[in-house]
Amino acid sequence: MRLSFSVAGCILFAFGASYAHAQAGMLPVNPKPTLQSAQSTRWIHSSFDSSRNMNPYATHSDASAQSSAPTTPNASLQGNQPICGITHLGRCIQDLGEDEKGIFTSPLRVQPKDVYWMAPFGAATGLAFAYDADAAQAAGVDANRTNTANKIADFGSFWATGAEGAGIYFVGLARKNPKLAETGRLGAEAIIDSGTVTLVTKLVTNRQRPRQGNGRGDFWPYGTQHWEWDSSFPSDHATATMALARVIAGEYPRWYVMVPAYGFVETISISRILANQHFPSDILVGQAIGFLTASYVLNHRSLYRPGAKKTLASRLIGSVSPIADPRTRSLGASMEIPFGR
Repeated sequence: MRLSFSVAGCILFAFGASYAHAQAGMLPVNPKPTLQSAQSTRWIHSSFDSSRNMNPYATHSDASAQSSAPTTPNASLQGNQPICGITHLGRCIQDLGEDEKGIFTSPLRVQPKDVYWMAPFGAATGLAFAYDADAAQAAGVDANRTNTANKIADFGSFWATGAEGAGIYFVGLARKNPKLAETGRLGAEAIIDSGTVTLVTKLVTNRQRPRQGNGRGDFWPYGTQHWEWDSSFPSDHATATMALARVIAGEYPRWYVMVPAYGFVETISISRILANQHFPSDILVGQAIGFLTASYVLNHRSLYRPGAKKTLASRLIGSVSPIADPRTRSLGASMEIPFGR
């Protein structure tokens, strides 16, 4: 049990920090247009056609064909650097390298206040570890159910979600919609980034699956004598589907988009439990990795992400501040209720 809590704490520490770093490094959304940003926007639109030419004087028809996307990108480009795409694969590799560097070094930039927000995640993960074996036993084993669950899960594998992200990207290219293309491109990028993190975590933890060993999901049960490349912790299906869903929901923050996107994640995740392939904690941490990694990609790469509408719920959540008193060893929170606009 002590090892389980240690594993959960390390993982949530790292990716809670990456999320905090992503938020801290986020540029203002939909900034006020300037001459530089307008020139950058015009270059983006002109470089979006099939030839990807570098002509800075794009026709007005090119921009009007993309009316569904914001006219001003969220982040200004440095000069006229190309955007990751089918004709600029080198830039894609560079972006992935920068992502991985930022994500894996994020614990070095953790703020003291971020620790308070990671405490609930750590508690939830520890609780999931404690009841993993009971949940697996309650799920039982059913051959027909397992076959059905595995077929459903095939749509949420690393390769399937990568193909889905690529499909969205090419549809965006075909429709000359840069925002839709960006959604697919960033979705695929988030899947790769989070997949790398999940792979490293699997190699480090070497956890047994529900139907292996004593069924309790032990970590390194035989020491270094037996090692699994594809161990149980965390779930790569949960990671990949959450990464893609987070990008889609971030680019199109509408309930009729978010509900199906996150519903797809939960459907795949539940199917992995019913197929006796993962424990609940595998799913929980996998989804956390996918969500936080995709948030990092969105906040650092998105050019057409819309500004968030300040609803009452979002203002209430944003007004909550953690409180810690070392003298009394107590934790709490304060909230300011925004009655005004």
